[in-house]
Amino acid sequence: MRDEGRAALADRLVLVAGPLRGPDAHVDDAAALDTLRAPAPNAPAARVHRPALPELLDRARTGTPEKIRRGLGRLVEEHTPTPGSEPDPALRAVIAELLRHPRAGVRLHAHRVSRALFDRDAHARSTAVLLSDPLPEVVRMAVRTLGRLAWEPALPELISLLGHPKPPVRSAAREAVTGFGAAAVPALRRAAAHARPDRRSRYTDLLARLAESDAST
Repeated sequence: MRDEGRAALADRLVLVAGPLRGPDAHVDDAAALDTLRAPAPNAPAARVHRPALPELLDRARTGTPEKIRRGLGRLVEEHTPTPGSEPDPALRAVIAELLRHPRAGVRLHAHRVSRALFDRDAHARSTAVLLSDPLPEVVRMAVRTLGRLAWEPALPELISLLGHPKPPVRSAAREAVTGFGAAAVPALRRAAAHARPDRRSRYTDLLARLAESDAST
């Protein structure tokens, strides 16, 4: 360029190190643009949608069993009442509804959630709902839970289960009622007084057992 008398133009050129661009450089350009457009590896994740309580309650009430399970899990994670506060009435209503769901798995999951969300009395009331469950194994679980909680309002229903058609339920009811000790005596006496003669022994036998236990103590 200088030999051709174009020194001014030659002076404006900036020389840099590196290879010259070849005829297929546009391929590299496209790859570089794709890299720039892709999220950086350490880019913050998108904000996770946190459903409000009404939305979660609606999922738990109307979803499939799997969606109900996930909805109940989110309720426990995000809406557990603080100690001393009362759960939302709508939450209580949904749990009460699910305790009567056609699927046993849903009923049992709702019962477990009630233990996490409610205080002792509210959980015991939820458990008492399952004393009339159609599955004997669910009834037996509810009987044992109420026995461990020593929740006296359940005594009349527990005593009525002494005549349940399934032996495991009857056995669980006997153990639960016996665990109440002297608190069970008035209800057992009332049941014995109103029982048919051929069924009275199921109550009188427990009364005798409690009397023996009291005497030995």
